[in-house]
This record gives sequence, C-alpha cells and structure tokens, in this order.
Amino acid sequence: MQVINSEARRSLHERPDSAKLTDLIMRGKAVLNLPSSATTMVDARALFEKALKLEPNHADGLAGVATTLVFEFLNGYPGTDDGLRKAEQLLDAALRIYWRHLMSLKAKAALHRAQGRFEDAILAAEAIIMENPGEPWAYKEIGLSTLYLGKPEKALDWFAKAERIGPRDPARWTWLDGRGHALVLLGRDEEAVRALIAALDANPGNVSSHAFLAAAYALLGRAEDARAALAAYNQKSPGTRVSTFRTLSPVPLALTAPTYQQLRVRLDEGLRKSGMPE
Repeated sequence: MQVINSEARRSLHERPDSAKLTDLIMRGKAVLNLPSSATTMVDARALFEKALKLEPNHADGLAGVATTLVFEFLNGYPGTDDGLRKAEQLLDAALRIYWRHLMSLKAKAALHRAQGRFEDAILAAEAIIMENPGEPWAYKEIGLSTLYLGKPEKALDWFAKAERIGPRDPARWTWLDGRGHALVLLGRDEEAVRALIAALDANPGNVSSHAFLAAAYALLGRAEDARAALAAYNQKSPGTRVSTFRTLSPVPLALTAPTYQQLRVRLDEGLRKSGMPE
C-alpha cells in the first residue's frame, strides 16, 4: 500500500499529464487507498476506465472499476442500480485472466457480502489469506460476514486480527465500524462508543458510525450525546427511519441470519431512544 502511494505521488510529480497504462492504474489504486467517500470512488473509477480504454482486458483495470461499484453500494454512495451486476461481470473477467488476482479476490469477497452470500464471502476472503496472510482486508471481510451470520463474538476476533495487522491501514475505519456494530448488539455499549469514535477519527466521511454511536449513547442513557450523534447522521443521510435503517445496504437485511436479526432488535431500540423516527 505504501509503495503504491509513493509511486503514485512520484508519477503525478514527474508525469502529471501521463496517460500511460501503468500510471493510470497506480493512481487509481492510490485513490482507492484514501479514506472512502463518494468522490474517491468516482475519481478512482475514472482512472481505471481510462486504463481500460488502453487495454480492455487488464485485470487491475477491471478489478478497479468493480471495486468502486461494490463500495458505492456497500457504503451507501449514489450509484447505478445495476452496479453490483456489472461489478460481478468485471470480476469474473479479471479472474479468467488470472484466477489468483488479489485485487479481484478482495472485491469478490466484498461483492458476495453485498449480495448477502456470506459463506461465499468468507471463502473468497480465506483465498486472499492463502495468498497474502498479511492482508487486513480479508480478516475484516470474514468479520463482517460472520457478524451478519449472527456471530458477533466471533466477528470481534476477526476485527481484532485486522487491527493487529493493519493499525495504520486507510481502511481501518471499516473494521472499527464493524467492531462498534458488534459491540452494540452484544450490549457492550461503552466499548462500542470507543470503537465508533475511533472509526470516525479514521474516516470523518463515514456515515453509519454516527447512527451506531447514537444508539450506543442512547442505550447508555447519554441522551444529549445521542441526539448530537443522530443529528450528524441525519445531516448526511436525512429521512432515515428505524424501519429503513440499513435494510438494503450494506447488505440486504432479509438475507442476514435470523440470529442477527434477533440481535439487531437491540440496535433498533437504541436508534429509537436516540430520536430516530419509527
């Protein structure tokens, strides 16, 4: 990751107007390494699409575009309705070129999670670990899918592994957010608050952590803090109700395990207490 970022900075400094394939791919990857936002997804995709115009069957270019489409859905950014379907086609094409292509495997794990195919997501993440045991993304993906399978305690173990491996990773906010989510479900609200504040410090553009934080504060009886956290969430995601919160994205709620849905009742209670309308 640091090598990619360094090479991308050098490319921009030495060849600011370069349209070479290698420069475009390197810069696209560097943008993906930034804290995630709607803008970074659009900017990264533009670079990968330029690369694909030069070489339509470039695995990194295909996987790069797919990654942006998957994370637009998972993070609730504006995107097209058929984004996941297009991402799956691009990833299949990239993996036909090279079946062990790490960037494609990473995006595939996230795609399966977005589709509610949690066991498949775990298998894809395990394949990443076989190729690169030092990839925190994979441990985070197993943690998130494990969470949606209704096993928050086990999910915490996977998030902890991701944190040990990648304490400075730009995607660190994702497993901190997942940790906060799991801790609220388990009734460990003080710990949840600490994890969620850390997630927001790691990526101030992150939206969902504000809602989880509002629920945790409300369940702790910290009404003023809960209202402030909910206001921050509503600023970026107005009109959300308890009945609609995260029902389609990042994963279809109807496809999560019954155990998860039972545990989520506690989260809904916290959102309700924070002031989110029913």
